[in-house]
Amino acid sequence: MSRRRVVLTGRGVVSPLGIGLAQHWDGLCAGRSAIRVVEKVAALGLPASSGAQVSPELIQPHLGRLPKKQQKLYNRATLLAMLGAALAMEDAGLAPGAGEPGRFGVLLGVDPLAWDLTAMTDYLVASESKRAPGTLDLALANAFCMRNINPLDFSLKTLPNLAAGHLAIAHDAQGFCRAMIEGPIGGARAVGDAYRLVGEGDLDAALCGGADAQLEELYFTTYCGAGFLAGDDGRPGLVPGEGSGLLVLEEAERARARGAAVHGEIVGFASGAGEGRAAPEDDAGRLARRLARVIEAALEEAGAFPDVVSLHGDGLPSHDEAETLALERALGSRAARTPRLRMKALHADLGAATSPVELLACSMALEHATLPPGASSIAPSSSVSFRDALVISLGLFGECAALMLRTSRNGHAD
Repeated sequence: MSRRRVVLTGRGVVSPLGIGLAQHWDGLCAGRSAIRVVEKVAALGLPASSGAQVSPELIQPHLGRLPKKQQKLYNRATLLAMLGAALAMEDAGLAPGAGEPGRFGVLLGVDPLAWDLTAMTDYLVASESKRAPGTLDLALANAFCMRNINPLDFSLKTLPNLAAGHLAIAHDAQGFCRAMIEGPIGGARAVGDAYRLVGEGDLDAALCGGADAQLEELYFTTYCGAGFLAGDDGRPGLVPGEGSGLLVLEEAERARARGAAVHGEIVGFASGAGEGRAAPEDDAGRLARRLARVIEAALEEAGAFPDVVSLHGDGLPSHDEAETLALERALGSRAARTPRLRMKALHADLGAATSPVELLACSMALEHATLPPGASSIAPSSSVSFRDALVISLGLFGECAALMLRTSRNGHAD
């Protein structure tokens, strides 16, 4: 049985550059950086305090798209995911259930660190054993929780998998629901797994992508301590951001039958597991070999080389070196002349949302046969056809993923 073709019919972006793909794309083309000092993080006195926020002024006009009574149950990442999903479903022209709820699924990349640091600190301080400092006294912990924590509110705002559940409920997706709690590659894995499920006939349509809120104090304290974040003193590293990128993927014949506008086709995907530890900065070659194998597998499935590459480009020296080496191995002589996009320089690292957001930006680049000048590292040749884009995703522990997107020639499923 041949694999079914999987096309992109809905695009929803919530980013520090704007709400909606058009605003996000305009920000990229203008070379507008959304990276600023995050005041609540600067107040902690950490050596890293820069990030990119989706401002309240951007979000407020769009809250009417969401169920009003449910909004009090959303944490930040869920709010961003719900806005992105609403935009993607509107763009796809789909009502809840997508025509057949049992054949419509949700796959969402999320991050487990979206917890409130103040609430967690209060809990830990109140629960510390008086007899054995540094250990947890369960009696004190239980007493604190009974007095201060609403169980329903706590669970709905801290369990990372519930964001996918909110999407499934809001859009009546009854076929399949999965949260990909895999850090930075979670969004790429969500899109890739949705591509597989639709392509193999397990679903007819999927709402997929990623959402992340990395501007919480807990994220900064954890990753700053691990040495991952770019320092205020110029030390290279990640600059965190927040946002969501949601896609509606459909089986091509189904999309054609309902007259849906098609923004591209997923034609290749591959991923690789990491080692469960942060890669040493001098171990880029090992990571490059793993990433090259993943890229080669995605290209083989697509049956093509990319006309443009969206780099992971998160600022970690070992990642940047590994990407360069992997592309040289996978693309050969084409590597030097293939245009590359480094979009995090403008909207920061959006965690699990990064790859979906960057894939959607690539759909605009292919659609308009142009690259945003502020994010492009190599000027394209005038002969480039802009048919295929490669999107690379790297995790902090050696995991990696690659997606291949092909442009639609006429805006419809052929």
